[in-house]
Amino acid sequence: MEDKQVQQKYCVPNEKPMVTIVLIVINVVLFVLEINVLKGNLWELFGVGWGLDWKTEWYKLITAMFTHASVAHLGSNMIALYGAGMYLEDRLGSKRFLVYYLISGLVGEFLGCAFNALVLHRQNLSIGASGAVFGLFGLLIVLSVCGKLYRIPFIRIILFIGLTIAAALTESGIDIFGHAGGFLVGLVLGAVYCSVHREKKVEL
Repeated sequence: MEDKQVQQKYCVPNEKPMVTIVLIVINVVLFVLEINVLKGNLWELFGVGWGLDWKTEWYKLITAMFTHASVAHLGSNMIALYGAGMYLEDRLGSKRFLVYYLISGLVGEFLGCAFNALVLHRQNLSIGASGAVFGLFGLLIVLSVCGKLYRIPFIRIILFIGLTIAAALTESGIDIFGHAGGFLVGLVLGAVYCSVHREKKVEL
């Protein structure tokens, strides 16, 4: 069987997802520093919430994406990041993949904060890469449905989503609405990508 046929049948990406790997390394290194050096209240130091001073604490939209509360929180997000990133980075290209990842995380966090404050009237802080990761899930689903990716068994997507949600439910203070915000952003980004590249479909 030719290499291309193998890739189409078994969904094997062409290249190593280097940006995905770098993101995982950054998250792991920062987590080690958090627990061994800072030893403080991570939510207050790096968390993002609607009640922040957005003029002076805007950077927390970024720091929150790379801060995790526990090994389980970090591990589930990184496994899911690699699972989705290995396909998306190969298809989108490293630069576009990184941009979509950051947009999903930043906008997802903001939407989660806004929903908590304006609808639920809560001023909680949120940390974690879950919003960005769920944005990748949204992208993965839309691109798979519209034929922009080689066939990917949806059981894998379900397992990755289930793992991340299960980890979130076992942790106290996890912002599920940040997850939902990221997922929504991913769906929108996927729809825009499919619309712009409508004529370029992957041969299945």
